[in-house]
Amino acid sequence: MGITVKPLTIPKAGIDTVDITIEETYDVQGVGNDTVTLTGKLVADRGVPLLVLGQREITWETAIVVAKFTSLKLSGKSQVFGPVKVELDPRFPAMAVANACHCSAAIGVVVSMPKLGMTLRTAEPMQLQSEVTTIPPIGDERTQSVLPVDLIDTKTNRRRGSLARARVIWRELLTQKAYPTR
Repeated sequence: MGITVKPLTIPKAGIDTVDITIEETYDVQGVGNDTVTLTGKLVADRGVPLLVLGQREITWETAIVVAKFTSLKLSGKSQVFGPVKVELDPRFPAMAVANACHCSAAIGVVVSMPKLGMTLRTAEPMQLQSEVTTIPPIGDERTQSVLPVDLIDTKTNRRRGSLARARVIWRELLTQKAYPTR
C-alpha cells in the first residue's frame, strides 16, 4: 500500500519514489503501431517550494513546485513490438512544475524494443500536462502528452516513427524522503 498524500498541500523539498503505470502509443515505420501499458518506478527530486511573485506565504495557490526526474524505469509487452523498456534520455533534463493544480512536465525517453533489435529516443522532450490535487500526483490524476514527438533510431540517427501519445494512468507513492533541515 502506498503513502497517502494530503490533497492541496505543499510538501517540503525531498525525493519521491513512485510506482507508475503509463500507456504509450508508438508508431514505428515498417513495423506498425500499438499502445503499450508500461509499469515501473519514477524517482523525482522536488525542490524547495517557490513563492509566486508578490506572495509571502507558501500555500497551494501561492507556491510553485519544481521537480527533476532522476530515474524512470518502465517495462511492458506489446503484441506488435514484443517487450518494451523505457528509461529517461540523459541528453535532456526531465522536469516538472506545478502551481495551484496545474502541472506541466517535459521528459525525453529512450525506448528499447529488444525483439526488433531497436533502440529509439525521442527527438525532443515530450510535453505533458495535467490538473492535480496532490504533490506528487498520485492515484488516477491523469497526465497526458500534448503533442506527438518523433522517435529517432539510436544506431542510424534517422527518424523511425513517433511516440504518438503518452498517458499516465496510475501513480502510487512508495517513499517520500524530506531533505534534512536544521
